[in-house]
Amino acid sequence: MNNFEKINWNVPDSIKILVSKKSFSSKNDFNISFYGKNNYEEAYKNINFLINNFLPSRPHFIKQVHGKKVIDLNKNILPLYVADGLITSKKKQVVSILTADCMPIVISSTCGNIICVLHVGRKGLEFNIIENAFSILNNYNYSYEAWIGPSISKDYYLVDNNIKNTFVNLNEKYEDFFSRNNNNVYMDLSGIAAFQLKENKVDNVYYSGLCTFKNSKDFYSFRKFSDVKRFGTFVWID
Repeated sequence: MNNFEKINWNVPDSIKILVSKKSFSSKNDFNISFYGKNNYEEAYKNINFLINNFLPSRPHFIKQVHGKKVIDLNKNILPLYVADGLITSKKKQVVSILTADCMPIVISSTCGNIICVLHVGRKGLEFNIIENAFSILNNYNYSYEAWIGPSISKDYYLVDNNIKNTFVNLNEKYEDFFSRNNNNVYMDLSGIAAFQLKENKVDNVYYSGLCTFKNSKDFYSFRKFSDVKRFGTFVWID
């Protein structure tokens, strides 16, 4: 089985993306999250498995808080950051995001010299972490493309009217990314993410097309199971 994501985008093959699906384990339960009772030992073992078999170095993790902070590892390296995004241009330096319905978003320069990985959920879109990432990326004077990884789709992401109103008040164009089925309101997270990426001059946005809620056999879904287990998205420049 080829475990690396194959994306038909205009960036060099040296940009590697590995998504740790549940199927990495014979138990079909390959958790990467350290949170929760009894998860630390399991996650540590699984991460070491990835390092020994797939990753070129120990990945950089962050304490994700559904915020908008993005760290440029070209300028700062600390043991642990409280943030929701990482940027690097260093070869074989692995940046990672843990998700279970939120979007892992990978941004790469078209020349392959710099990468960014973001943890983006509803709050990240509200706080516009994407714009914050580009406040750093644009200092490097490259053009960029982006990939939105497995996440909950608009068919399953149920929200209330207050959330819809919050977004429409931010930008009336966000109205297009909400739909109604009977009395239920659904939100298109990846649609708003693509809109924000294009607002930041990313013309080409690609999608995994995989819904974590619908494909819960392969991915963890907080909406479906309400647990703290997560799968990882690992990115590096080879």
